[in-house]
Amino acid sequence: MPPAVAELLARADTFTDERCTVAGRTLVASCTRVSEDSGLRVLMVQDQTELSRMSGELDTVRTMAAGLRAQTHEHANRMHTVVSLLELERYPQARDFAASTLEGSVRLGETAREIEDPYVAALLAGKTATAHERGVELVVVTHGQVPPLAVDPSELVSVLGNLVDNAVDAVSGVDPTDRPGEEEPPTVEVELVPSRDGRLVHLTVADNGPGIRPDVRERLFDHGVTTKPATDAPRGVGLDVVRRAVEGWGTELTVSHEAGAVFSVDIPAQHPALDRKENR
Repeated sequence: MPPAVAELLARADTFTDERCTVAGRTLVASCTRVSEDSGLRVLMVQDQTELSRMSGELDTVRTMAAGLRAQTHEHANRMHTVVSLLELERYPQARDFAASTLEGSVRLGETAREIEDPYVAALLAGKTATAHERGVELVVVTHGQVPPLAVDPSELVSVLGNLVDNAVDAVSGVDPTDRPGEEEPPTVEVELVPSRDGRLVHLTVADNGPGIRPDVRERLFDHGVTTKPATDAPRGVGLDVVRRAVEGWGTELTVSHEAGAVFSVDIPAQHPALDRKENR
């Protein structure tokens, strides 16, 4: 029995739809008792790798669509501004505004070309546009060429998407005096650093928000724990999902609270040269 499934059995007598990753496959396990009197249990395990892959692709398409809508809306606003400046004969301001818009588009395109994983590149392009609509600057920093990642696409989209969304929520609409750098604009920085041996990519998502309250830090990754205002929608689920996905990768999610919040995780990467060497 795979260790990940054995751990589920040791952790609880019964459970439903628990996800785990075994040898790169996404498994969903459920366990029920045969009867109240019997100590026997029935374990059902489904391989949902292909379903997860398609789900990840669908999530990516949805994110790209949302990003394109945001980019279209933003582009229309900027074009209206340029036209209005020209009509007012504010030619220097129109030129400078148009130049700054072009510079931002070029910078985003250059960053996307350095990220070989299509899911990461598409997700960050969409999140950049939607963050800008909320008045948040999303900065993507890469150190060299970032290789494709060797994890389930749906889990990858879920982990990166949840971390970025939480960071944007943390700085959006917050009183500047509640942020450590109150004179700086609301900012989220996503950093991707390939390891020297090419086996991992170190992901960091940092924000300059108010940070995580001390009373929830110890329980931050527990199901149902949240720092967001109470609503009718389920809360406190995202980081629990992130934690379980990262554990399935055999790595660890860490968080620091010095200035804002900083979440870090190592993600297994595809490395063709190493893969060819190991398969000889």
